[in-house]
Amino acid sequence: MKSNTVTCSFVMDRDVYNTYKSIIAGYGQSVKSNIIEHMQNVINYGIPNAETIAAIKEVEELEKDPNKKVYNSFDELLEELDDE
Repeated sequence: MKSNTVTCSFVMDRDVYNTYKSIIAGYGQSVKSNIIEHMQNVINYGIPNAETIAAIKEVEELEKDPNKKVYNSFDELLEELDDE
């Protein structure tokens, strides 16, 4: 085993684990890989909230889209909503 690794062990409710595992498996992930991914997101963003991390990632992806709609003001956005 590498010298800079750690083995994590914890106890949790079996029903919670099984429910979590079934959800994660539906996305093609293992519990271990999902927990590691979440930990890396917390490190990258300094935010432990999964919903906030997902929103940040969504904004980052939108920023890369050259066809995204850009508004110069909040009023301009509201105008477009009123037109719909």
